[in-house]
Amino acid sequence: MTENSGIEDIMDWLPDFENSDTQETVVEHPEAEKLFQNFRSAFLQIDAAGGVVKRDGRLLFIYRNGKWDLPKGKIDKGESVKTAALREVEEECGITNHSIVKALPSTYHIYQSPYKKTLGQWVFKETYWFEMEYNGSETPIPQKEEGITEVRWFLPNELGEVLENTYENLKALIELYRF
Repeated sequence: MTENSGIEDIMDWLPDFENSDTQETVVEHPEAEKLFQNFRSAFLQIDAAGGVVKRDGRLLFIYRNGKWDLPKGKIDKGESVKTAALREVEEECGITNHSIVKALPSTYHIYQSPYKKTLGQWVFKETYWFEMEYNGSETPIPQKEEGITEVRWFLPNELGEVLENTYENLKALIELYRF
């Protein structure tokens, strides 16, 4: 097996995938972890962090760009993942007095950069997630400049509404909290 075995095929395939109606795909390989690391290294790396915020049995979601999402954002240079997660929840939801309870599984996705400096480059984004507890009394305020139009608390039995209109890579994470 070569160092980039399979990567060239995947990178050649990406434009076709992007222009198709296919929503997801599965890639199998005898050395999956090695392929994953090689695949990841072929992209511009961006790390993000965010939170699944709980209060009184409810979970906090944001409505951004027509979909339910969890508050998250890019990790600033020199910032720890935990600090970034706490900061992003505060910025996007307008709350303080939240704290990390435990780490959750990361999610991954790829996209082409819409930003001038890296326009068109393929990006591999890992988002580090943390379960958080909120003990404050503030009413959440959406960060409008980030395209967030609503911040809402959901009971676990109401998560069907979220799951019907969220990103595929978040569904397994959200399912951890559904009754």
